[in-house]
Amino acid sequence: MQEKRSETPQSIARNLVYGFSTWILPIGLSFIATPSIVRGLGHEDYGIYALVLVFVGYSFNFSFGRSIVKYVAEYRSSGENEKISGMFSAACFISVAVGLASAAIIWFSAEWLVKNAFKISAESQGKTIIALYLTSLMVFVLMQNQVLASVLQGIHRFDVYSKIVNFNNILLITGNLLLAFNGFGLLSFFIWNLGVISVSGLLFAISARRYLPDLKFTWRFSFDEVKLIIFYSAGIIGAQILTNIIMIFERVWVTRQLGSETLTYYVIPLTLAFYIHAFVGSLVIVIFPLASELRNETEKLLRLYTKATKMVCLIVAFFAASLIAEGHLFLTLWMGEDFAERSYGLLVIQTIGFSFLAIQTVSWQLSDGLGSSRYNFYLLIICLLVSIVLMISLEPYFGASGVAFARMTGLAAVFLSIFYIEYLFFSKTQIAFWLKITAVLAVAGACSAILEHLVIINLRPTWPAFIAATSTGGAVFVLVVWLLNFISEDEKALIRRILRLRPKEG
Repeated sequence: MQEKRSETPQSIARNLVYGFSTWILPIGLSFIATPSIVRGLGHEDYGIYALVLVFVGYSFNFSFGRSIVKYVAEYRSSGENEKISGMFSAACFISVAVGLASAAIIWFSAEWLVKNAFKISAESQGKTIIALYLTSLMVFVLMQNQVLASVLQGIHRFDVYSKIVNFNNILLITGNLLLAFNGFGLLSFFIWNLGVISVSGLLFAISARRYLPDLKFTWRFSFDEVKLIIFYSAGIIGAQILTNIIMIFERVWVTRQLGSETLTYYVIPLTLAFYIHAFVGSLVIVIFPLASELRNETEKLLRLYTKATKMVCLIVAFFAASLIAEGHLFLTLWMGEDFAERSYGLLVIQTIGFSFLAIQTVSWQLSDGLGSSRYNFYLLIICLLVSIVLMISLEPYFGASGVAFARMTGLAAVFLSIFYIEYLFFSKTQIAFWLKITAVLAVAGACSAILEHLVIINLRPTWPAFIAATSTGGAVFVLVVWLLNFISEDEKALIRRILRLRPKEG
């Protein structure tokens, strides 16, 4: 029997470091690659590239992998390793069936989507249809990858998981950059994407088998296991579908009403703001399996929740303050002055919206880990209704800014659910906890943003000025939260341990 790994504060901290690497590496490469890719493809083709990837990746990419994370963590915690293979095999069977159906739907509806839903210009319709054919294959591969990757998360092998994800990101972005430099067209980017994710899937399969030797695929899984996965995944997939509808509608609406070029000006600042959420997600990914293991230990679960929430709010407050204070300068240096003029206002709105979403990530992971994923589905119904109604209402008057404001409002409405989740799982809302967080971080964020702005307006607009402003603002932010005793003594000790960590195989 595979021995269960014991999760200590040090191993959890190490997993946080590995999770962080899956965020910082691709964001660094993306900053380098995006301007070249936009120039290489042109604003219209880049808009098509962003639209197709998001539409297919979010419309049909249903993940049954979360069930594997949950049940692998639970079965290992209770010593029932013999149940893992049956559950894994059932998830693979479902994922293959749904993946084939999704790929077929995309393939056969590609022409209608391009001509009627997206309203792509006549000269670009042919290549966009072929791009959809390629991405239908990508959807199938991605769904299988998620199941295989979830095995590594369930056994807390975030070190191995992060190495494969980082390899995928380096290969993907570097290849895209080389394609752009050498003048390759839109379709070459989709072919490269398909090849890279196929290689990553093979690596996930090899690693899952290596680090969980008891794991094997068998046709002898039971219908009860299929039902368990479907019922557990229903809420997660339902929430995913609603999120996808919002994201797809947002991009399709901008493209139809304002054109694919405007979508480029909309998507790039959105991507910057989304990095806040992606960063937080890369860190709190460890909470999901831990919540499953601690489901009967409320005191430990509350301690995990509050510490994770403090960490997330600390990160979000600094990033949001810096993006708002320095966003115009960053966009100018990165994409050009004209681009900054057209996109900075969108960046501010989207930063606020995705900050709400990032803070909510902890409670979201908690709900999923404790088997209450259907609650997240109900929340997103509210987000969907608020966002789409406002997008349709505001876009004629405010253009892309109206669409961004609608998204922000929908995310803000759902953010309030955090307090109900606390009451649901801990029998009370952590009011004093939130009041302290809000007060301290409001002061720290304001001081940081003001100082960054002062540095920027007194220096020439260069990258050294941007770095100086960010560094100065960061130092002041840390000093304020430290002086106001935002971080407890045991959290300071944990931070010191993280800074001394030398990643190693667990």
